[in-house]
Amino acid sequence: MQTKSFIVIALATLSQARFGQEGAVQDKIQALSNFGAPGAAATLAGKTPGVLLAGANACAKLQLADEIVSTLGTDPAVIAGAAALVAAEKNFNPFAQSIPTICSDASLPATPELRGIIPLVDPAVGGADIQNANSAKSLQTPFSSDGLSVADISKAQGFDNFTAQAA
Repeated sequence: MQTKSFIVIALATLSQARFGQEGAVQDKIQALSNFGAPGAAATLAGKTPGVLLAGANACAKLQLADEIVSTLGTDPAVIAGAAALVAAEKNFNPFAQSIPTICSDASLPATPELRGIIPLVDPAVGGADIQNANSAKSLQTPFSSDGLSVADISKAQGFDNFTAQAA
């Protein structure tokens, strides 16, 4: 009985460690309430968990990041919040797939300040150390993105353990 209890606790701890990360990005967008129309930041923040869930299209978070900038403006704080969404790790269900999806639509994100930023991936994915280091680097200095999708940029930077997904 103790072994079963231990396994249940271990699984709960593990799932808690990987899931629920959407809240960090949601909080950053929510904090932009001084920009745009009243309530706009809250509405946009409410959309962030949905685009980071396993079933969401990988391009949806890039579309939402563009919507954040078009709705709230180009203040550096808004760009930083939208960039955090672009770089955010999208969940994936390891029971249904073995690698994450990354957007292959070269037109996304459309906001020039967000181009060249690549996403974090689950640390359990092979090559995640490369991708996650590059993601952090891209938030400081975005990679060249001339005609490239986020998936193309990730590959060019040495990470190819993902499924490319169109919008």
